[in-house]
Amino acid sequence: METPHYDIVPKGLDENLRFREEMLTLAGEDESAAAGLRQMCSEDMLFYVNTFCWTYSPKDKSATGSVVPFITYPDFQDEAMLGMADCILKGRDFAVPKSRDMGASWMGLTVFEWFWHFKENQSFLLISRNEDYVDKSGNPKSLFWKVDFLHRNQPRWLLPEGRWLGQRDPNRRLLHLRNADNDSVIDGESTTGDAGRGDRRTAMFVDEHAAFEVNDGFRVLRATRDTTRCRGFNSTPQGANNAFYEVVHNTNAQLIRLHWSKHPEKSLGLYKFEKESGEIDLLDDFNGMVEVRAKGEKDSEWVVYPDQYPFIRDGKLRSPWYDGECARCVSAMEIGQELDIDFLGSDYQFFDAEIVQILIKKYCRDPVFIGELEFDYDSCDPKRLVESPHGRLMLWIDVRHRMPRDRRFAVGADVSAGTGASNSVSCVVDIGTGEKVGVWRHSHTRPNPFAKQTIALARFFNNALLNWDASGATGSTFTRRVLASGYGHLYYRRYEKKVGQKLTDEPGYYLNSQARTALFEDYREALGEHKYINYSNQGMKECLQFIRKPDGTIEHSESLYSQDPSGARTAHGDEVVADALACLNVSSLQEMPKSKEPEIVPGCLAWRMKQRELKRSRETADVLDDCW
Repeated sequence: METPHYDIVPKGLDENLRFREEMLTLAGEDESAAAGLRQMCSEDMLFYVNTFCWTYSPKDKSATGSVVPFITYPDFQDEAMLGMADCILKGRDFAVPKSRDMGASWMGLTVFEWFWHFKENQSFLLISRNEDYVDKSGNPKSLFWKVDFLHRNQPRWLLPEGRWLGQRDPNRRLLHLRNADNDSVIDGESTTGDAGRGDRRTAMFVDEHAAFEVNDGFRVLRATRDTTRCRGFNSTPQGANNAFYEVVHNTNAQLIRLHWSKHPEKSLGLYKFEKESGEIDLLDDFNGMVEVRAKGEKDSEWVVYPDQYPFIRDGKLRSPWYDGECARCVSAMEIGQELDIDFLGSDYQFFDAEIVQILIKKYCRDPVFIGELEFDYDSCDPKRLVESPHGRLMLWIDVRHRMPRDRRFAVGADVSAGTGASNSVSCVVDIGTGEKVGVWRHSHTRPNPFAKQTIALARFFNNALLNWDASGATGSTFTRRVLASGYGHLYYRRYEKKVGQKLTDEPGYYLNSQARTALFEDYREALGEHKYINYSNQGMKECLQFIRKPDGTIEHSESLYSQDPSGARTAHGDEVVADALACLNVSSLQEMPKSKEPEIVPGCLAWRMKQRELKRSRETADVLDDCW
């Protein structure tokens, strides 16, 4: 968007106020001058905003009181508002993830108002989570109140017909504003119904989208997809269990990120601790701007310079303003939500983010093999490894050498429906070392073929101990296929509430909420104590997406708003689940004493089944020799 007149507008407060007064005087004395200024406003949005728009800021009162001139910051608000306007012109969705108190709502509404004010036949829709936040007389939080405020503080000659103070405007009613000069309209709706469904709009603005009830947030997405080509979503993060997270991370919406560090006043004294060098990197002028009360002197204050300032050495981008705001926050979650635009940090993460990052840096690396394990589909016997850059199997062991027969392995599997919504994953771990040596993942493999693939993988790794999530319909299908295959080296559940925790006769692991929490607690401990060495970058990063809910249970953040019609709310974070199950296998084999096997009488059914399994093991060993 062009800004042909913006460069003549002064940016300093005093100079800008004088310029505004001069323009009003000029227009009041000369109708042609007023017409010329109106034309300039229609040609240049930023000229219009910085010359004739005011905002309401009761918290930060200036020389003009709570009503302050809208003077945009060039490298912050100008860029954001021009970006929004371009999206309206080009018909593209945009999302504004922001820190708190960045003026995003004022910016978005002012952009929409400019189009309404100066362009013909525009149709806009404003949406918030309830009607009072859309349009309520006397409520500064409501969207229409802000639009009305813009108009109350503009000269009569600049406004459309009927839009001046002291006259009832027939074109303004609840949730509706019409421009009588050009037939442009702004309407409002709340999310109590299917907002925008069946409507047709130039653009729409959705305020504080992350604060909507989860179902309402997704309902807005579905209902408005055909309403307009341009939907603007504005919000601070509130975790990953909402539709705003999806818009920001999983759509092609133009991102207009408003981080506090872009605000010239909040970023004064910007600094960052560089962990590698151990030094503070000063990114902005610091001298003379920070006052800290001297220790032991209640009545005096010192001006603190960089060499004296109590820097916080956490590696984050910080400033004295940010340090002060963090001190006012009651939790790390509040800091993530209100300040950092951290979608995951704005939830209560289960895995410690700093520890996970340390483990990623220490252990994660590229696999040495990517490809497929070919196997006989009927018998599930492995045949050979075939390299392929798009293969589903990744290994972190050197396949150029024969795998020693004395190495024991375990496999953990998380089963999906195979519809593409989430992955089916099998993870392989060396029981002796705790190293994860392989992972197989795919999102379009159904439970039956996935069971066969996993059995073949377990046989390939020296008849590994196999464990899987046996809960739900997919788990039951997987269980039946494993039992039908005759594969015998399986994990069996224990009587958790009984002394000794004796084994049951039920294979696999049932991931109810209580068992899931216990499983993840053990896995987190194993990672922290380096008893489970995870080389998979994806598997480790998935850990950061698990949160602890207020009731103490653990969920993958995206699963909380699963749109899967099957209702599978825990079908995400699949590699972490498979890792945790593999880790459980390692613990069970390392800690459980070997039980004395009952005597098998030659010729009985158990003896014949044992002979058949031994024969299959010998045949598999021969095949493995060929594979290696």
